Amino acid sequence: MFRRGGRVRALRPGGLDAALALALTDPITNALAGARLGEAARSAALAQEFSISGEELRPEGVLWHGVNLSPMSATEQALDDFGRRMAGRGRRASSVVGDRAAVQRLWEHLAPSWGADVREYRWSQPLLLAEETVSSPPAGLRPARPGEESAVFPAAVAMFREEVGVDPLLGDSGRSYRARIAELIRHRRTYVVIEGGQVLFKADVGAIFGPVAQIHGVWVRPDRRGQGLGRAGMAELVAQVRRDHAPQVTLYVNDFNAPARRAYAAAGFHQVGELTTILF
Repeated sequence: MFRRGGRVRALRPGGLDAALALALTDPITNALAGARLGEAARSAALAQEFSISGEELRPEGVLWHGVNLSPMSATEQALDDFGRRMAGRGRRASSVVGDRAAVQRLWEHLAPSWGADVREYRWSQPLLLAEETVSSPPAGLRPARPGEESAVFPAAVAMFREEVGVDPLLGDSGRSYRARIAELIRHRRTYVVIEGGQVLFKADVGAIFGPVAQIHGVWVRPDRRGQGLGRAGMAELVAQVRRDHAPQVTLYVNDFNAPARRAYAAAGFHQVGELTTILF
């Protein structure tokens, strides 16, 4: 993908450990892309989806250019390198996501060629870490069980439509999305409150990277919102994810989503950074 002798080069197995070490200097910010880096480590996807700037054993930044475009722990020069390189390629990513300052610098290079495709800018997404243990009335949260996919699927589709603004059933009638839901349930990474066979609250461990578990897909059924279920569910979620997956529990939220931010604060989450997502 990249010309020989340039500062940007495809990530090869020989440079994997150095790239992982760099990304792990900030696992909270890099959780989403870092989790994919770990998944791709022993496959052909490594060189296809990841590049570095600088020397193989001393990278100055890592770039995920798969379904998302996401820089990890990159210097300003590395961000400029990545931006110039990707601006000359056709866009494949469905979003650009990462640390706000890094995305803004990268976007300076990408905007002239990619800007017309933008569907939405979400410049300020507070990055939150659960720093307190909060007691609350029990919500009845538990990991979803194999066999409950049919109950979880409608809630997951509703969450995706609300949060991302597109329908996950388009394209392949939802087969790939249904497979992702089944995979999360199989690995005990979807947590639910279910009453009468209906999902009232749902959240997923969308990414695990080093000591960090990042929560995605938080959803409360509309007729149960504003009743404290979100706060109670999130408080129980933190304890269960720490038990099952990783000690540091994080998530990011749109700055304009005031009800969600209040629920997360009440569940013990505090801001530790700021991300940006640009959606296509």
